[in-house]
Amino acid sequence: MKVHHQYITFFSFIVLMIMNACVEPFDITEVNQVKDALVVDARLNTRNERQVIFLSRTFDFEAKNPKTETKANVLVRDDTGFIVNFFEVEPGKYESIETMQLVSSRQYQLEINTIDGKKYIPDFEEVPENIGIDELEARRITNNSEIEGVSILVSNANSSPSPNYFRYEFEEAYKIIAPEYNPFDWDEVDYDFFCEDDDGWEVTVASRTESAQVCYSVDNSNELILASTEDLNSNALEDFEVRFLSRDNYRIAHRYSILVKQYHHSANAAFFYESLNDFSSNESIFSNTQTGLIQGNIKTSDESTLVLGFFEISSYSEKRLFFSYEDLFPQEELPPYIINCFITGKPALYPEGFHATVINGKVVLDGNDSSPLIEGILSGAFGYHADNENYTQVDSNGDIDRAPYLIKAKGCVDCRVFGENIMPEYWID
Repeated sequence: MKVHHQYITFFSFIVLMIMNACVEPFDITEVNQVKDALVVDARLNTRNERQVIFLSRTFDFEAKNPKTETKANVLVRDDTGFIVNFFEVEPGKYESIETMQLVSSRQYQLEINTIDGKKYIPDFEEVPENIGIDELEARRITNNSEIEGVSILVSNANSSPSPNYFRYEFEEAYKIIAPEYNPFDWDEVDYDFFCEDDDGWEVTVASRTESAQVCYSVDNSNELILASTEDLNSNALEDFEVRFLSRDNYRIAHRYSILVKQYHHSANAAFFYESLNDFSSNESIFSNTQTGLIQGNIKTSDESTLVLGFFEISSYSEKRLFFSYEDLFPQEELPPYIINCFITGKPALYPEGFHATVINGKVVLDGNDSSPLIEGILSGAFGYHADNENYTQVDSNGDIDRAPYLIKAKGCVDCRVFGENIMPEYWID
């Protein structure tokens, strides 16, 4: 032995709707009978990028995987007749053949031709004027639930004579520092039942070859965040909250960044998303069954065919901010780490009752039991914390200490459990 140091949809929102040619509402019983309807996730914007459209089919809870709609012909045309084709980059995901930047005040139309010969065409949609994010602020507040934390607030100013409607997404990045980091890590970890290299079950420790103390993690929003100036005194948006983080949220313990993405869309799109929000739980809009009729804007050439989804055209703007915990909570205790790191374990290398037998002059280990230490390391649960100074010693009960190392939960000593050890290109410390 060596010891060394119901129906859901595939795309990003779930919607139950019927085509414009069929307006008779149906209840939840009828909704549950909706099978094999085409689901369209088509949200195009003025960002200069390869635009993406997702196509899938409704599926029931017994299905293991969503049904993607493959081999469809997808294109987008503008009001001058210019056409951009989309190609299938992976099942159900269609990407514009080149970068495509929608132009404000220009109109665009989607066309989908599925392999079964059906055609889906929404009306032309006009790109709203571009409204930028004027200010993005992180403010220390106590919210209506008496929870103290940080509110991320968006403001924009414009002179539009009509109400404006916005949808927001965000991408947040944050620094993670492993609280029990040490420069050593597991090296050789293996079973040798037949002592072929004369060392039995083996666990060794060596210096780390990769940094694991400081990492960065990125999360994306997964809910509908909607704003409107319809009921405001002006058509400018002021101090709209897109994100709230309680002061004990581990994401803000050190350095935090958020990229807020603003989509300025039409009143019809706003009504669609608001209706969708009413039918979605607070957990996520990604996997909820809808219980009523939500009218969309996609039409089909076959009036007996149901299609779900919305063709959204929006103008896009974004803004990023950074802050450190001490900026808003100076000289105050940091939020707790992601997991509890106060517990130190001492798993045995050899289980109790384990023994070796000599067969034909060769030592054979009884492999009927597994090593608690090796199994924990191989599963990714254990991280090296320190050597056990009492290893092989006999305690007051006459038991031998069979644990060569002290361990912590791996995420306590290795930040890579929760993030990447490469700093994002945009990061500012």
